Amino acid sequence: MKRLPLLITIGLTLVLAGGYFLYDTFLRKPAASVWDLVPTETILVYEGSPCETCVDQLKHSPILSIINKAVLPTEADSLRKMTDFVLNHMAPGALVSLHVTKKDDFDFVFYIPATPTVEQEFNIALESLKKGKATIDLSEHEYGGVRIYELSMKNRTFSWIKLNHVWVSSFAPMLIEDVIRTYNADKNFRTTLGTVYQLPKVKSDGGNIYLNLKNFTQWFSLFTNETPSALVQQFGHSAMLDVKISDNDDFVLNGFSIDSASRPNYILSSFSSQTPVPFTLKQYVSNRALMFASYGISDGASFTRDLEAFTKKNTYIRDTLQQIARSLKVDANKLRSNLSGELGVCWMESKGQGTSKILIINTQKGSEEWIGAFNSLSQQLSIDTVFYEKYSDYEIRELPLYRFPEKIFWPLVSGFNTSYYTKLGNAIFVGEDLEELKRFLEDIDREDTWGKSVAQNRFLESTLLESNVSLYVNTPRVWSVLENSLQPRWKTFIQENRTLLNALQMGAIQFSHLNDSYYTNVSWSYKKAAGSKPGKAEAPTTAEAETSSKSITNFNQAVSKFFVVKSHVSRESEVLVQDSSRNVSLVTPAGKVLWSLPLDGPILGDVQQIDFFSNGKLQYFFATPGELHVVDRLGKYVQPYPVKIKERDIEFVSIVDYDHSKKYRFLVSGKSGHLWMFDKEGKNLEGWQPKNLGGSLSSAANHHRIRGKDYIVAVQEDGNAYLMNRRGEVLKGFPLNLNARPAGDYYLESGNSRENTYFVVISRDGFRIKFTMDGKIHSRETLLKNVVDAQFRLVREENFKGYLVVRQETKQLTVFDENLKEVVVSDFIANNPTEIQYLDFGAGKSFIAITDKGQELSFVYDGQGKLLSPLPIESSRVAVRPLDLDKILIFSALGKALTITPM
Repeated sequence: MKRLPLLITIGLTLVLAGGYFLYDTFLRKPAASVWDLVPTETILVYEGSPCETCVDQLKHSPILSIINKAVLPTEADSLRKMTDFVLNHMAPGALVSLHVTKKDDFDFVFYIPATPTVEQEFNIALESLKKGKATIDLSEHEYGGVRIYELSMKNRTFSWIKLNHVWVSSFAPMLIEDVIRTYNADKNFRTTLGTVYQLPKVKSDGGNIYLNLKNFTQWFSLFTNETPSALVQQFGHSAMLDVKISDNDDFVLNGFSIDSASRPNYILSSFSSQTPVPFTLKQYVSNRALMFASYGISDGASFTRDLEAFTKKNTYIRDTLQQIARSLKVDANKLRSNLSGELGVCWMESKGQGTSKILIINTQKGSEEWIGAFNSLSQQLSIDTVFYEKYSDYEIRELPLYRFPEKIFWPLVSGFNTSYYTKLGNAIFVGEDLEELKRFLEDIDREDTWGKSVAQNRFLESTLLESNVSLYVNTPRVWSVLENSLQPRWKTFIQENRTLLNALQMGAIQFSHLNDSYYTNVSWSYKKAAGSKPGKAEAPTTAEAETSSKSITNFNQAVSKFFVVKSHVSRESEVLVQDSSRNVSLVTPAGKVLWSLPLDGPILGDVQQIDFFSNGKLQYFFATPGELHVVDRLGKYVQPYPVKIKERDIEFVSIVDYDHSKKYRFLVSGKSGHLWMFDKEGKNLEGWQPKNLGGSLSSAANHHRIRGKDYIVAVQEDGNAYLMNRRGEVLKGFPLNLNARPAGDYYLESGNSRENTYFVVISRDGFRIKFTMDGKIHSRETLLKNVVDAQFRLVREENFKGYLVVRQETKQLTVFDENLKEVVVSDFIANNPTEIQYLDFGAGKSFIAITDKGQELSFVYDGQGKLLSPLPIESSRVAVRPLDLDKILIFSALGKALTITPM
C-alpha cells in the first residue's frame, strides 16, 4: 500500500512530461528566426556578411550613397543617429528588407539579433537623442500582442519592436505592423523564394541579396508614370546574389536566378534550351546609345517553341501571325527558327528627350531568308511603289506593317509603329525612325561604336562575355531621357543629385543559362572623384590634361572670328581662328597654335568639316570672296583647292551630301540672291550657274532628303520660300509668298509622311508660320508680345534637333522653346544686337549661348535656362562644347585673345 502513492506520483510526472513534450513539439509556436519575420510582399532582402572590409567598401560605394540620399534622413536630422546605429550593426545574421510604402516611395526594415550589447548600445544612442536640442516625442502602443516603440521628430518616425531575440526597426511604422502580421502567419518571404534560398553562398563578400523578381516590378513602377512592360512584369521568379565591390571599385552582384521550362509564365523560360552566346553585336552599337538589350539564341527552333509557350495566352499576337502567314505567305515561326546568334534592341535618344529604337537581327545562318521575307512583305503591302532609299552603301526600305517586329518577337521587342530596314553582312537593322536609322548607320561607318571604344570594351570585358539575356545601360546618358517619364518626386531627386548620379557609368544586368537556373551578373562602374584614392587613380589622358585648366592664346592681330572644329585624331574640340590680318590658325584646347595659313580675304559663312577622301580624316571647307577652300588638319590645301568662283559677295555656304556617299556638293548663296552649286572638284554644276532668286536669303539654303527624295530649301528676306530639286528647278506651288518677313533660320518639322512634314519660320513682327511641301500655308500663329515694336526671330539647333523663338523688346530679351515655354529672360541685354546659338549634344547636354554685341558680353545657359557662368564672359563671340558628361568647354574671343575655359 505504501508503494501506491509513489506509483501515482510517477504516473502524474510522466503524464505532465509527455504533455509538455507534445505541446512543445506540436502546439507551441517555435521561436522566430530573423527570416521568419520578413513579409511576403518584400522586394529584396540583404543579408549581412562576416567580411568587415567587404561591408565597409559597400557602405562607401556610390550605390549606397544614392540610396542614402533617396530614403534615409539627412545628416542634419537628429534621427540620423538611429540610422547610423542600425547600419553599424549589419553583422552576420542581420537582414535589411526593401518594401513599397507609397505609390512613389519605398523604405526598409532592419532585423538585428538582439544581443545584450546591441540593446545596451541602442539605449545609449536613445539617451543621447533625449539630451539633444531637438524636440523629440517618444511613444509606445500595442499591435497584435506586440509592444511597438516610436521616436518622432519633424514628421519623421523611427519605430522598433523586439520579437523573441530579434530587434526589428524601420522609418516606416506601417512596415513594423507587416512584420508582426508575418510573425503570426504561416507564410513569409523565405517560403516564396523556392530553391534559390538553398543555393551556396560566398563568405568573403559584402553580403547576399535575395530578390523576388515578381515583386521587383512593383518597386520599378514607383519611379515612372508608365506601366512596366510585360517583359519586366513577367521576367522571372527569384534570385540570390552575392554583393561585392570589385578591385576597380565597381559595384557587382553575382549569383543565380531560378526558372525553368516548367514555368512558361516567365520570360526566362524562353531561354531554357539555349546555351550562352558571345556579345558580338557590340561592333554595331552606337556610342550614343542609351541602353542595349541583347538576347543570345543558340537554337532558333527551341527558342521559337519556348517563346510560343509563353505567348500562347496572347491571342492577338497569335492570330495576327497566322493571318500574315495565310494572306502574305510569310511564316514568322520559320523565320524565328532560322535565328542563331543574337537579337538586339538599341534605345537611342530622339528629339524632345524621347527615345527611338533600333532592332538588330544577327543570325549565323545568314540574313537572306530574313531579308527575303521583309522584301516580300514590303512589296505586297506598299500601296504605290516600294519606299527605297540609297544611303551610303546601304539600301533602306520601308516595311509598312504596323508593329511587325513586335508581333514576331513579343515581349522581347515592342513598338515599331513604322519600320525601315537594311542589312550589313549577316546583320539586319530595323529602325522606328528613318533619320535615326541613318544616324545609327553613320556611327557604324565612322566606327563610333562600343566595339571600337577602349572605355566601353574595358567595361564589357568585366561582364559576362557570353549570356542569353543582357541589358547594358549607358547610365550618364539615361538620366535626361528618364526625367520626362518619372514621378515628380524622382524627377526632382535626379535634378538635385545630378553630380552624384553622373558618377555612375556603364551598367549591365545579365542572365546566362546554366542547368535549371541562370547565372546572374549585375555590375555597375563609376567614375572616381578627382583626388580620391590617389594610390589607385589612373593617369589623366592627354585630352584631360590639356583641358584641365584655362588657356589663353594671344595673336598679333585682333581675332575677327573663330570656329570650333573636331580633331579626327583625338576627337577633341579644336579652334580655327581668323585674325584681322586674314591669317587662319588651328589652336588646340591647351592653347597651342599648330599652324597658320594666310588668306586673301575674310571667311564668309561657316567653316564646315568634310571627309574629302572617305577615309575618316576630316578637312575644313570654307569660302572667301571669290574663292572656295578645302584645307586639311596639317594646314595644307587639298587639290585642286583653292578654287576661284565668280561670286564674291558671299553670304552663306552649306554642304550637300545627297546619299551620304561623300560625293560632296558646295552650295553658295550670294547677297544678291544668286545660288551656286559646285561639285567636289570645284566645278559649277548645271542649273546653278547661278540660280537667280532675285533677293537675299534670311538664312543659309540647305538640302533635305524627305521620303527618299532630295530637296533644296531657300527662304528669302522678303518672304518668298523656294523648294527646288537637285537640278535647281522650282517645284510646283513655289515660290510661296509667306506674306511676312522671316527673321533668323527656318526649321524642318519632320513627319512620317510628306503630308505631315512642315517648314517653320518666324516673322520679324511675331508670327509663327508653317508651310507644306505642296506650297501651301498650313498655319499662321500670332506670338505674344508686350510692346508693339517687339522683334522676333527663329534660332535653329545646328543639327535640326529643335529650335528656339527669340523675342527682343525695349527692356527685355526672352527666349522660348518650340512649345513657347519661357527658357531665358534677361533685362540686362534687352534690345541690344545679339548673336544667339542653340546647341544640343544629347544626354541632356543642351546649351544656349547669347552674346551682347554692343557690350561685348556673353552668357551661357543650359537647356533649362540655368546660367552656367557666374559672371558675364567678356567676349565678342562665344561657343560651347561638352568636355565630358560633367564638364563643358567655353571658347571666347576678345581683342587679340582666344580663351578656352573648362567649367
